Amino acid sequence: MHSTRVVAVLTLVVGLAHCFPWDIVVGGDKQLYFYYNGTLTHTEEIPLATQITSLTYDPVHYRVLFTDVNYPSMTISSFDLSTAKIQVLLTTKTQSYFVRVVYDPVTQLLVWKTWHKIYTFSLNPASSDKAVDGNLLVTIDNDCRDIAVDICGRYIYWITDDEIERARLDGSDREVIVDSTVHFRISLAIDQQTQRLYWIDYITANGGRLSIESANLNGKNRTTLYIVRNASRASSLAVSKDFIYWQNSNEVGTWQLPKNSSEHDARKLYSISSLRDWSYQLVATNYTIQEQIQGIQSCEALQGLMPNNSNPVTVSICQNYCLEGNCSVNAGGQPTCSCKAGHSGERCEVNACHDYCLHNGFCSLNEENKRVCQCTAGYDGERCDISICNEYCVQGNCSVGADGLPKCSCRAGHSGERCEVNACHDYCLHGGVCSLNEENKRVCQCTAGYDGERCDISICNEYCVQGNCSVGADGLPKCSCTTGYSGERCEENACHKHCLNGGVCSLNEEDEPACQCTAGYDGGRCEVSAYKDSSCDAGNSGQGSISACHQFCLNNGVCSLNEASEPVCQCTADYEGERCEVSVNKDLCCPKVTTVTVTLSQGGQSTCASTVV
Repeated sequence: MHSTRVVAVLTLVVGLAHCFPWDIVVGGDKQLYFYYNGTLTHTEEIPLATQITSLTYDPVHYRVLFTDVNYPSMTISSFDLSTAKIQVLLTTKTQSYFVRVVYDPVTQLLVWKTWHKIYTFSLNPASSDKAVDGNLLVTIDNDCRDIAVDICGRYIYWITDDEIERARLDGSDREVIVDSTVHFRISLAIDQQTQRLYWIDYITANGGRLSIESANLNGKNRTTLYIVRNASRASSLAVSKDFIYWQNSNEVGTWQLPKNSSEHDARKLYSISSLRDWSYQLVATNYTIQEQIQGIQSCEALQGLMPNNSNPVTVSICQNYCLEGNCSVNAGGQPTCSCKAGHSGERCEVNACHDYCLHNGFCSLNEENKRVCQCTAGYDGERCDISICNEYCVQGNCSVGADGLPKCSCRAGHSGERCEVNACHDYCLHGGVCSLNEENKRVCQCTAGYDGERCDISICNEYCVQGNCSVGADGLPKCSCTTGYSGERCEENACHKHCLNGGVCSLNEEDEPACQCTAGYDGGRCEVSAYKDSSCDAGNSGQGSISACHQFCLNNGVCSLNEASEPVCQCTADYEGERCEVSVNKDLCCPKVTTVTVTLSQGGQSTCASTVV
């Protein structure tokens, strides 16, 4: 009676943990198709998916992991079979349509491959392995077709057209384990229970031949399990407790082969019309931890994932139910979780740090179990959500220097730490307009009235000698002369050399020059000598005013006034001397010369006296 009750409870538990029975899951486009004994039991729509390209099953946490490629990024997500929740685990740019993801539940390590590289990413919140695009594990020369993880042995395996290799999960101890009879190898799987490696080999010659092959995990004891002649290509190899599964990529069908069958009896289970003929890596099996390590005592890694509670009901209900916490069964017989710090959710599946720190920031919990971000260079803020370059460079491009500080590369015409200084600022004076020429040098277009490299020179500067300067409509300087000056630049003084014979010049009421003559001179410019008037002649005396040249030059000499208004004689050929009074030919008879002597009285009047010589 007691055992009957236990079985009933176990049946209830299966219903709680798996809302539907299934032994394989097939992915295609945006759906997950769950089958049990060849019958479709559940279809799960993934609304946000673009194209599901890879599947694997995590038996520890009861979740299907899948990849979704949406160029230029790839997303690895999980579908929880207990809660039916979809959670994004990682978004990375290390993507490819031929991606393949596997999972190591011991270290919570995601491992995926592209054509030539294998990457890892830890889902363990305590791990420092948080590179946003994953950490590069190995680089492969040839096209990588598939990968598989040996959980017990702690190896990662990969297959190419040429060979099968393996390395430790840290990338060390890399070695080739299968390199003979190389064909077109496609997919790879590891069975912990049999400690065997399985792969698909395809030969294109003679219509095509497909074979399912196996070897020990070290590559020894290679055997062929199944051969199909005139076959199309196949992919997505997976193993369960009893069977080997693969998907035919051309006929779009899933095939099943008994793992221990001596008859090599393979059969086609079903096909899904909605799948595309180029779908790859789309089959995963419900292979429990108990089934994988049953009877194997050496696999300590998986043994450690088994619950220690000896109560069969509690073990069945709580087994791997709480992802990050302790499980107990409540009064209603249902599992409940007590989550570790930094985790929440019905099964402690929500990591408080997940996607909290942005831009590759590292999240951790402080002593008060609050999230704290350690930001990468170039970012700041509580969640590393603020770029230190944000609005830092006023006129230029910002980058983060080796010291973690923002650096500006300024645009042409700007300078300063933040490119805040405009090269033209305050460069052109007096309203001049500044611009940069083809050589990025400053050039000024000056306003009317200014000139010079910086428009710093007034065209009126010292232009007008005696007057005020202004700029005309033609942009040229114009002078308004002060009284007594004239000329284009007011450089001509009206009195300059106007009064002769020492006369003093001044401007009259009409601003015209007028002369105040010295004693003995008269006339408008003091050009008339006050010697004798026109009635004054030899032998007579009288009063009057005559020119300074009057009777000055003798013997027909020609008189003129020099710059000092003094009389100067140009003599004939026969005479010389200041007044042409000396005969050049001394033999000539000297003619009689009448000399007029002019004297001035105190009143400035002239008196004439004549003498015959």
